[in-house]
Amino acid sequence: MRQVEKNVNLQASNSEIRRKMIELEAEKKKFNLENRMFEMEKNKLEFEMQIERKKCAQEQKVQYTSETTVVVAVLDTNDLSPLFYPTEYNATVAEDTPIHQSILKVIAEDADLGRNGEIYYSFEEETDKFAIHPVTGVITLTRPLIYNEGTYHELKVHAEDRGMQSQSGLGFSIAQVHIRVKKVNLYAPEIRIRRHPSIVENSNADIYAIVNVSDRDSGIHGEIDRLEIVDGDPDGHFRIRPTRQKGEYNIEVLKLLDREKTPQGYQLQLRAVDKGIPPRESYKSVPVQLADLNDNAPIFNKEIYDVKVQESAPINTPLIRLKVTDTDEGRNAQVSLEIVGGNEGGEFHINPETGMLYTAVPLDAESKQFYSLTVSAIDQGNVGTRKQSSAKVKIYVEDTNDNDPIFDKSEMTVWIDENMPAGTSVTTVHAKDRDRGENAYISYLIANLNKVPFEVDHFSGIIKTTQLLDYESMRREYVLRVRDINDNRPQFEKIDCVGNLPRNTPIGSEIITLSAIDFDSGNIISYRIVSGSEDNCFNIDSTSGTITISCDLNDVRVNERELNVTATDNTHFADIARVRFKLVNTKKNAFSSGRLLSDDTGAFDCKDTGVARRLTEVLAEAENNNGPLEMEDFPMMPTRYGQNVHAPEFIDFPIEIKVNESVAIGTILVKLKARDRDLGFNGELVYGISGGDTHSQFDVDMKTGDLKVIGYLDREKEFEYFLNITVYDLGRPQKSSSRVLPITVLDINDNAPKFEKSLASFRVTENALNGTAIFKANATDLDEGDNAKVTYSLFTDTKDFIVDQINGVLTVANTLDRERQDLYEIRIRATDNGGKGPDNPPLFSEAIVRISIDDINDNAPKFSLPNYNVKIREDVPAGTVVAIVTASDPDLGPEGEVQYSLEDSDSDGTFKIDKLSGTIRTIKPLDFEERQVHSLMVFANDRGNPSLSSEATVTVNVVDVNENVHAPLFSDAVLTGSVRENRPVGTVVMNVSAVDLDPPGGDSMVEYSIKEGDGIGLFSVDNEGNYETSFKKDFVEKSDMFVSYDSDVRKDRSEVNQ
Repeated sequence: MRQVEKNVNLQASNSEIRRKMIELEAEKKKFNLENRMFEMEKNKLEFEMQIERKKCAQEQKVQYTSETTVVVAVLDTNDLSPLFYPTEYNATVAEDTPIHQSILKVIAEDADLGRNGEIYYSFEEETDKFAIHPVTGVITLTRPLIYNEGTYHELKVHAEDRGMQSQSGLGFSIAQVHIRVKKVNLYAPEIRIRRHPSIVENSNADIYAIVNVSDRDSGIHGEIDRLEIVDGDPDGHFRIRPTRQKGEYNIEVLKLLDREKTPQGYQLQLRAVDKGIPPRESYKSVPVQLADLNDNAPIFNKEIYDVKVQESAPINTPLIRLKVTDTDEGRNAQVSLEIVGGNEGGEFHINPETGMLYTAVPLDAESKQFYSLTVSAIDQGNVGTRKQSSAKVKIYVEDTNDNDPIFDKSEMTVWIDENMPAGTSVTTVHAKDRDRGENAYISYLIANLNKVPFEVDHFSGIIKTTQLLDYESMRREYVLRVRDINDNRPQFEKIDCVGNLPRNTPIGSEIITLSAIDFDSGNIISYRIVSGSEDNCFNIDSTSGTITISCDLNDVRVNERELNVTATDNTHFADIARVRFKLVNTKKNAFSSGRLLSDDTGAFDCKDTGVARRLTEVLAEAENNNGPLEMEDFPMMPTRYGQNVHAPEFIDFPIEIKVNESVAIGTILVKLKARDRDLGFNGELVYGISGGDTHSQFDVDMKTGDLKVIGYLDREKEFEYFLNITVYDLGRPQKSSSRVLPITVLDINDNAPKFEKSLASFRVTENALNGTAIFKANATDLDEGDNAKVTYSLFTDTKDFIVDQINGVLTVANTLDRERQDLYEIRIRATDNGGKGPDNPPLFSEAIVRISIDDINDNAPKFSLPNYNVKIREDVPAGTVVAIVTASDPDLGPEGEVQYSLEDSDSDGTFKIDKLSGTIRTIKPLDFEERQVHSLMVFANDRGNPSLSSEATVTVNVVDVNENVHAPLFSDAVLTGSVRENRPVGTVVMNVSAVDLDPPGGDSMVEYSIKEGDGIGLFSVDNEGNYETSFKKDFVEKSDMFVSYDSDVRKDRSEVNQ
């Protein structure tokens, strides 16, 4: 402090010192001492002043002067109110802002010092939507803001300092807070579709579906920006167009749709986008099923089919299966076949379903050798829409030796002179055969039973004499019978060959040659391997009968092989000649490529039939006798020529055939055998199926009698067949025999169990008892026996459910808890008892059962903490947030909605709690001196029926605040009292009193004490401020004494001089 005027004196008369008041002017920053001003140095709150004291002794007219230093401490008074800057605040809050999030901060300043400059913030009016921190001024949200319930909120915030209210009474200031609720885009668009179940392909339909799009938001957030196709239409067959109705769109067809190109239809993915900020979008899948239009004709896999059939084929001989496809579906794809041209004589018929073409009558190559059939395939679409296509079937009828040679002349009379030498040509006979090829080759022989002196050239038909004729000594007339027949079958010279064959034999090596002899003249024999070379490892020369190797024998897995070889003269077949051999490993090559194993049969031992020897004998005898061969010694030789006396007879005809339904196409089921005691064509047999094969599943080789499978068998569709097997001879008239052959199709495990429902959904409450039945699985198996026995099992890792293995009932097996798991996807597996071994396991199928667990009110709300401990100053304004408690309830719906309530254990009503947000606020002032701890019991209740609840303890610790703001003040800085000398101890000299402006209580109670002065020890002061003598004193020595008093209230004190 600096003096404005240099000489400042404190005037005192006698023993009285006049005290002048020192005042602080906040604006001028100066002190006023006896109306003189001193300027306060900046930021300096303590100053020193030199005080001069003068005393005048009037009697002696002497003036005494003394000086002292006075330290002046400048104490702040709460003379300023907090000031907001700015005084108005604006905030825009989105309606989806979570509670307890800060949205705004207000700021006020107070130039006072200490507590006088510390500010508390509070709302002028009570609100449950907002809270303000009393110290920081941060405003938070305590309840959700809903735009539709209110778009604007106005708050008045008080800023009040912590000091005592100033004399002006302006202890606070107010700020306006304007909060505007911002509408947000809460909801995505919702798509609803009204569509046709399907659309016919290639139709002119413009609109496939009507789509309605809505949005639960309001304003621009609820407006739809666009609807578009984002996937499922790569070629742009569809488009979206809005209608005049708000939120309505059409899905239009732009191009013709072709079901055959997209048989599964379309899966359009729609996206709807609103105009919100930011925009929200949703998706919807729209299946488009295309109904088939009969727009495709059946298609044959070939335009022209070529078929060869022997004229001896019996009725119902299968010729070829015509394959037809139709890319339509349903009835439009069901095709029926029929012969529409080239079958004027009804020689053929076709199975309309399977497309198998059969012979319908006996064929005759001599009458007609070629047929050109037109077969039509027509679908079964609606009348007027049916489509058809056709194909050509060219059938070539191959000749068989079914015609006897016919002589040009049945009788001839020839004259010959006697004595003509042997070998003289007598005449030439000539015969023709209607057959073709080898079947028309003719050879001649003399058929006389008795010896005649003539012979005939087998090929030219020239009859010559065999000896000199003598008219006188020999017969004068001879009747010659010349014939050509093919009534003998070839016979092997050697059969049943057994040997060894090295594996390192080179490819192409010849291993054995088989030879057969035919007693008929002029016949050509060909050879074939009937079985044993399915892998084509061995070939036979059809002319020579030589068997060669055509594969690497090291690759053959088996160690033994058997080849069955037959020979034919194109009419008859020889008995089977078997060649058995073992494949052996050797280091030395036993063969050279292209050379036989040995000169004859090498390492093979064969059985000699003796046919070559006997043929030589017969031919020699016939030559000597010039007569026909006598064939009685050979089996199946005719006893009488040209008459078809006997009908065929089956030999060892099977009673029944059982075959697995998995049998491969081409499998031979049985070799049918029959015999005919006639010879020649009268005894030649052919086999056929004359009935019972409706679906063209079987065929019998007309020559060998091998019954084989030509179609896939399915026991579940047809488990039994009754085939009418007929054997025909080729005699005239033709004779036949028929037998019914039952065929039973045996089951294999080729069908997995099939569930009645493969997907099912159920709901069960979480308090369901163990054993509660949820679902009964029902799976059936089309197989039979063990293959159809079904057992059930769970294929989902869960202990909460079990399924009965036998009846398939799914039941609850454990305590359910929706809060632990609210959805189960149970896979039930149905397994049959068929199939054995790793290569043929049992078959199974699975069904999915989705079980949704419905909630019950089984969970009480749970607080995040069992106990809450908070601290709060005792001087915070009412409405201050003390704590926020949170409790959660995992139940759904009202059972999971939590409301809070408060029970003050002392029932003083100091706090309240927001029932929705759990925000605890003060509703009246706190007082540490009155109560230091508040124990609150908070309850959280759900809205279930009955309601469940839980509780938590909130302990509020009130923090003491030094409320002793004011020091005690004496009525004057200098007090004067007097007492006569020699008064007794305890004499009251005077009463000093100080006043404390703090609120009533301990902070305003004043205690007195003597601090310093020359009267120390002579006086005392009690708590009432009574100044008493404590020592008997003679005041002659000193009549004036100085004592300094101290009045103390806790830490604040004030002093006075006496």
